[in-house]
Amino acid sequence: MNTAIIKEINKEYIEAVELYEKDIKNSAFLESYINLAFLYWCFAFELFEFNIPNSISENWSAIGGNRYSKILELGLNHYPDSIELNFWQKYFSHISFGEEFSENDCKQLIEKYGDDESIVPYFYLYLFDKKKYEVEKNKLLVEYSKQPTAKNIYIRSILEGK
Repeated sequence: MNTAIIKEINKEYIEAVELYEKDIKNSAFLESYINLAFLYWCFAFELFEFNIPNSISENWSAIGGNRYSKILELGLNHYPDSIELNFWQKYFSHISFGEEFSENDCKQLIEKYGDDESIVPYFYLYLFDKKKYEVEKNKLLVEYSKQPTAKNIYIRSILEGK
């Protein structure tokens, strides 16, 4: 398992960010871009839910606000067909700035990029139709229980209604 992921699972988020930054400079793994962008987004926009309980400073919050979208763009330069990077780009803009991101928009992303790489967008679709996406919800809950990164904890909390 990647050292950055181990740090993240252990909630050593600053150390994880530093390692992810090194990873994307050296190897450009898709998962590093996704996890790093997610952590930076949390630092920037999840003050009460993330920063306060995890002692993330205002300085790191500002860095996160400046870096999360840049990391997504860098990731998309390397992996333009990544469903997950494309999803997070839309989702973050929707949650943070109120930009339109409908159920149909999410379905179109899946049609365009497929869902072989990741079923992450289904946590969002589940919010629109709980019965229709129950199977995907359960897959996400099982899969993301195994590796409690910040992203996986976030998705689980939404699916479990916490």
